[in-house]
Amino acid sequence: MAGKKRLRAPKRYTGWFCGRGALEEHCTSGHLLAEILESSMNHSPLAGTTVLDLSRLIPGPYATLLLAHLGAQVIKVEPPGMGDYLRLLPPHGPDGMNPIFTTLNRSKRSIIVDLNDAEGRRVLRELAKRADVLVESFRPGVLDRFGVGLESLRRDSPRLITCSLAGYAADSALASAPGHDLTYQAVAGALRLTDAPPIPPALPLADLAGGLFAALGIVAALAARSVSGEGRHVPVTLEESIGALLVMERAEMDMPFRFGDMLRGNRAGYRLYRCGDGRHLALAALEEKFWNAFCDTVGRGAWRARFAEFDQEPLAEEIAALLAERPAREWEALLRAADVPCAVVATLAEARAYAPLPFAAGDILLEAAAPQHGEHTASLLREWEIA
Repeated sequence: MAGKKRLRAPKRYTGWFCGRGALEEHCTSGHLLAEILESSMNHSPLAGTTVLDLSRLIPGPYATLLLAHLGAQVIKVEPPGMGDYLRLLPPHGPDGMNPIFTTLNRSKRSIIVDLNDAEGRRVLRELAKRADVLVESFRPGVLDRFGVGLESLRRDSPRLITCSLAGYAADSALASAPGHDLTYQAVAGALRLTDAPPIPPALPLADLAGGLFAALGIVAALAARSVSGEGRHVPVTLEESIGALLVMERAEMDMPFRFGDMLRGNRAGYRLYRCGDGRHLALAALEEKFWNAFCDTVGRGAWRARFAEFDQEPLAEEIAALLAERPAREWEALLRAADVPCAVVATLAEARAYAPLPFAAGDILLEAAAPQHGEHTASLLREWEIA
């Protein structure tokens, strides 16, 4: 069977992962080397990289969305039936799909592969031989039971990079247990950072951190492969991902006084205050110079001496009473003019729309819509010459 033509950069020195030494082997002119380096940085970093995404819901699709924004071609490998069931969860947009699904999966292609069927398993093996990266989020051991475990896929294609996104740490008693973002945060200690009763988190940070770490691990593996020629496995768990974000809290865990507590509102100058119009102002006068500027600007110079008071609650009550006298925007303008860090708390509708990657990466615009279930099955099999 003829192999798929790999979508690769035309020369070994294009892209981010070539290494300067490899360039110097081909370039005797310093000017030429500089031109090549500049040219490579102006192209999509992952152009020519093909990613198979077998994952569902949020973490894996978020990881592959980031890779797509770096220029990778992402192929969503879905089972028959519903496929990725996030697609059909309410609410539904004009296209009949969940808007979170359409956001996480835009510009990807979808192919239906039935791993319960021998032919489907054969197709997955053929896809994996032609891909650079495979991402999956099954429970540990599921792909092995299907007969398409990650180790066997890498034996077939030693250049393949695999990434598993599991729930709990592999050495945990919960390793094979079901879970969601809430349970991963609960196990990791992320919901008990203060003495207040725990509440559901506003963001699925375990899911998002897992996706971010998966993308980072994949990019690192691609960089390593550019030197060694060998793929590798990138194991990521959502429990350990949210746990990794608690690095500061771990460092201060046994301290009687913690800097992290200041960031969680135990300083009067670093809190949210309700203003006269009912809106809230985020006051962030954490350093003494900003605190002094705040006190002077609001006409409370005597508060300067209270910066280091142990019990900040009486001071916070006085600030709250003062800020309740005027609208939030007035306080914001007054304080910003004095270089005091502050901001009116915006709604999501008021805030600007942000790109998934907060840095330029070849100006990748993902304009194509999210795929319908199996939309590209026939065209991909034909394009990749999989009979």
